[in-house]
Amino acid sequence: MPPSHLAGEADLSDLAHRAMGDSEVMDALMRDVRTVSHRYCRARLAGYRDGGQLADDVAQEICIAVFQALPRFEDQGVPFEAFVYAIGSRKVADAQRSAYRSRHVLVEAVPDLGGAVASAESEVLDRFEAKDVLELLDSLPDHLREVLVLRVAMGLSASDVGLTMGMTAGAVRIAQHRALQRLRELHRAREATRGEVQA
Repeated sequence: MPPSHLAGEADLSDLAHRAMGDSEVMDALMRDVRTVSHRYCRARLAGYRDGGQLADDVAQEICIAVFQALPRFEDQGVPFEAFVYAIGSRKVADAQRSAYRSRHVLVEAVPDLGGAVASAESEVLDRFEAKDVLELLDSLPDHLREVLVLRVAMGLSASDVGLTMGMTAGAVRIAQHRALQRLRELHRAREATRGEVQA
């Protein structure tokens, strides 16, 4: 997903190389890295205790790690987003392990959706629905969940996700279809179970 304010300028791999000698390009690149990292972290860490703060912290760690690793970045035909994702996935995994060890995982925590809440009832419903989505996502195999997070939360194209995960664009689309189909099946089963419980 090319960042909106740099999309017409060049691809991110080129910007990453140019950033080493140009502080304005570096600032713009790091803003974009922050945006992409934060979106990814919110998608992966929303269900953890203080998920919003944890996502902010991990996104900042990703930015620092990308900044430090940038001089070693080599364009090998893989999008720059894959470089960021590789760093980000390790930082997120570290944060998840740390949160698990501290036993403070809360499934009722939801990401801040940024909009005004119309009422207390709608806030409860939104939290309930977000909790369901997070639980359903967690029930997917890792590779299917990663495909959905990269395609939906990070907005990467199928070809970029493929390059990132070592798959073809077609395989990414198939995995995305399977993941969505599996989520539908799990949701239907859950709704049927809830219907039986309420009856």
